[in-house]
Amino acid sequence: MRNGKVALVTGSSTGIGAAVARQLAKDGYDIAVHYSSSKEAGEAVLEKVLAEGVNGCLLSGNLTDVEVPGRLVKECVEKLGRLDVLINNAGVTRFEDLREIKPETMDLLYQLDFRGMILCAKAAANYMVPNKIPGVILFNTSIRSFSPHTSDAVYAGLKAGLNRAIESFAIDLGPYGIRVNGFSPGVIDVKTPEDQDSRDSMWFRDHWRYIPLRRVGRPVDMGNVVSLLVSDKADYITGQVIRADGGLSVPGVADNMGDLFRIYEIKDLVENYNEDDERKKIEEMRYQRRKEKEEQNK
Repeated sequence: MRNGKVALVTGSSTGIGAAVARQLAKDGYDIAVHYSSSKEAGEAVLEKVLAEGVNGCLLSGNLTDVEVPGRLVKECVEKLGRLDVLINNAGVTRFEDLREIKPETMDLLYQLDFRGMILCAKAAANYMVPNKIPGVILFNTSIRSFSPHTSDAVYAGLKAGLNRAIESFAIDLGPYGIRVNGFSPGVIDVKTPEDQDSRDSMWFRDHWRYIPLRRVGRPVDMGNVVSLLVSDKADYITGQVIRADGGLSVPGVADNMGDLFRIYEIKDLVENYNEDDERKKIEEMRYQRRKEKEEQNK
């Protein structure tokens, strides 16, 4: 059932964006699906959106172009009548060691992952404020924005900048009833078909080992997080970035064995690790400490 509201989801032809668009359609939002290069994929998502009984439209444009964010908002309003929710999702991931960072990589990440998102938020705010719409603007950042990993300085640094910007945007727009938040995905399997287990994936088969919930995230998980953050149940939450990572960031470890080996000198320890032997060593240490205390108390 339609709820009378409209959501624009950038980068929604695949992956997390597609799952978010589909979930918001299930929640009753009319959806503006956006793609940059794959019209066919965008059309497939729009078809699934319309199957939920809501209205929708397909928008295109490369968000590295400074003229595109404003145009997307304008076209969304023209085609669907209004804009209540902006999901800033479109972005790319690039990892390069400091010794290999290329200027063109830095430019791409800045233009799309940072500037493009902020210009979209600006365009949405400039529509919502004069039209007295108490809307929601949501940014997809990254769990890497909270802790460093190898070769992610530019990508994660910009995402960390977004986390900080979200706080200021929330202050700017709070008086108008507009909420601004972010969600930070952890390891999300966007490659394995929905009906297959990520543990059978050649890309994500071991990542679950580093996650407290012992499973890799899927795009549908991010759709559920977004569904909550844009709903009235979250109407007193603004200026926050929710870590949607299955607990990966709680201990603050790397998200794969290769990264662990590069950061720490532990490869030989891991190869020779035996949990039973380790438990016996710990018990022996505890026993020795008790004996020492008993001797001291005599």
